[in-house]
Amino acid sequence: MKKKSIIIIGLSIIITAAGLYFIIGSGGEDNSTNTSVKQLYTCGMHPDVISDEPGNCPICGMKLVPKKGTGTASNTGERKILYWRAPMDPNEIYDAPGKSKMGMDLVPVYDDEANGSGIVSIDPVVVQNMNVKTALVEKKALSSEVITNGVLTTNEKTEYIVTTRVNGWVENLYINYTGQPVAIGQKLMDIYSPELVAAQQELITALNYQKAVNKTSFDEVRESGDELLKNAIRKLKLLEIPESDIEKLKETKEVKTYVTLYAQSNGTVLEKNILDGQKIMAGMPLLKIANLSNLWLMADIYEYELSKISEGSKAEIRFNYFPGKTYEGRVSFIYPTLESKTRTAKIRIDIPNAKGELKPSMFANVVIKGKDLGVKPVIPENAVIRSGRKDIIILALGEGKFKPQEITLGNYSDGYYQVISGLSEGSKIVTSAQFLIDSESNLRAAVSQFKGDDKLKTPEKEEIPEHNHDTMSGDKGEMDMPEQSDREMNNDMDSHSEHEHSSPLIRTSVIDLKSIDKNKDGKVFQDFMDWNVISDEPGRCPICNMILQEVTLDEAKKNLIENGFKVK
Repeated sequence: MKKKSIIIIGLSIIITAAGLYFIIGSGGEDNSTNTSVKQLYTCGMHPDVISDEPGNCPICGMKLVPKKGTGTASNTGERKILYWRAPMDPNEIYDAPGKSKMGMDLVPVYDDEANGSGIVSIDPVVVQNMNVKTALVEKKALSSEVITNGVLTTNEKTEYIVTTRVNGWVENLYINYTGQPVAIGQKLMDIYSPELVAAQQELITALNYQKAVNKTSFDEVRESGDELLKNAIRKLKLLEIPESDIEKLKETKEVKTYVTLYAQSNGTVLEKNILDGQKIMAGMPLLKIANLSNLWLMADIYEYELSKISEGSKAEIRFNYFPGKTYEGRVSFIYPTLESKTRTAKIRIDIPNAKGELKPSMFANVVIKGKDLGVKPVIPENAVIRSGRKDIIILALGEGKFKPQEITLGNYSDGYYQVISGLSEGSKIVTSAQFLIDSESNLRAAVSQFKGDDKLKTPEKEEIPEHNHDTMSGDKGEMDMPEQSDREMNNDMDSHSEHEHSSPLIRTSVIDLKSIDKNKDGKVFQDFMDWNVISDEPGRCPICNMILQEVTLDEAKKNLIENGFKVK
């Protein structure tokens, strides 16, 4: 009985162990099951064209190639950590766990999560072929100097026009040439005017009348004499007769046949618009005079540099007329308007010119010492991708991982931008080939959208746009196919080599376009990817399957020469 119980217990243990084995084994098998990813196909010329079946591109007719990263199995084993980021700021990235700037624990970002956040993975060989260069973000103070050009002008505050308020003739002209210096109170010209003679005669008549009525006993009569004299004097003053000449006329009662015009201040004659004996009209500009002992330098400042300067900023000025000599000045005024065509604003710098060395219209090189811009993270300008609405840089995460990052730019100087937000010191960024990486990131987003919709997002095949020669030739130069693996590229090259020996449309050695044009209409059909594929009839390229485009013989010849082929 005891022996039977032992046997029963042993069988129970064996059955229980076998059941646990199958349960655990099936669970482990489920955990190790590979989840297959659907194979997708894309066009090397148009990366946004994605299909779940092989075929031709509906836009250019090229054969679709397998999309890298699809159609393979991905194990659900241990997840790989790409980097660590701050929980409150996704742009604050670190290589190891720790604390963020806010004191919070960093959270890991895994490889499978990165694919959904715009991060792309590129093969190291492709990275090397793309000539990807990186640099570390560093904090430093940018130069606030603004370098520009300027032109000397006269000081508008010292300019004045010599004119007269009466019609007449120039009796004597004391200014003989333009550029003649004048001193304050110096005679400029004598003017004969019948109006002035009549006004002087009215003053003498008023004096005689006042003298005659002063002895009368009627107050009204005496007052009329005084009023008449005041009006005669006021008329001469309005005609700009000097006070001294009026007093002299009252004393001597001798009418002068001319009036003399005097210089109002020291200066130099800039314009001389009259000759001796010339008839002049009231209000006519006779002379233009300005004081050249203090000049204005007018300089243009670009719109984006205006924030660096202010009134009072120091400036160093150099003229080609005086090599090695530096003048100093200050910004005295920033004009309130902007030139719409050049997007520049004018500033004014006062420059003393007591010795008369400087001349108006002289050209100057100007260096303005601007405001302190502070110490902030800076990046090279060639690292920025500017799309108009956004400013983007490419973060290098290591091991072939790259991530586009939107940033906010500040001031610019000497090829560098300040970064206001979106990037921290020590981050590694891409400084060359970033446009190719950004294109790869956009393609990854298109694949993600395709997987979500599970349907083809391409134009209808019937709507094949007519290709423009300039557009196609431009696309060829800018085409990038980062998704093709080296093996796929080698296969394409092998296929290309086979076609070169099998298709008569592929022209070799010296190409005779006239012999190809059998119908003598002056036109042929040419492939804009493989320029030496030429036919006299419409069709497709035997190499890339693109639709051949109709061109004239001259256009075909030009395309062949530009791409290194020999033409008869």
